[in-house]
Amino acid sequence: MKVKMQEEALEFLEAASPKEAVEELADILELVHTAIQMYDVSYEQLEQIRTQKKSQRGGFSKGIYLIEVKE
Repeated sequence: MKVKMQEEALEFLEAASPKEAVEELADILELVHTAIQMYDVSYEQLEQIRTQKKSQRGGFSKGIYLIEVKE
């Protein structure tokens, strides 16, 4: 499952058009639905975790993300 998710993410990265990118996102979403079934988590629970993380750490809408953490 994780290997397939990585494969689809690479296909999304390499998409040459918005249409292709959206099709790859659909594949990724299908994998997300399959994965949450495997982990016995509902989509609502996953969404709750996503919103909690976003409120604590921020989202990705501005295109800013952490590259490295030094201890």
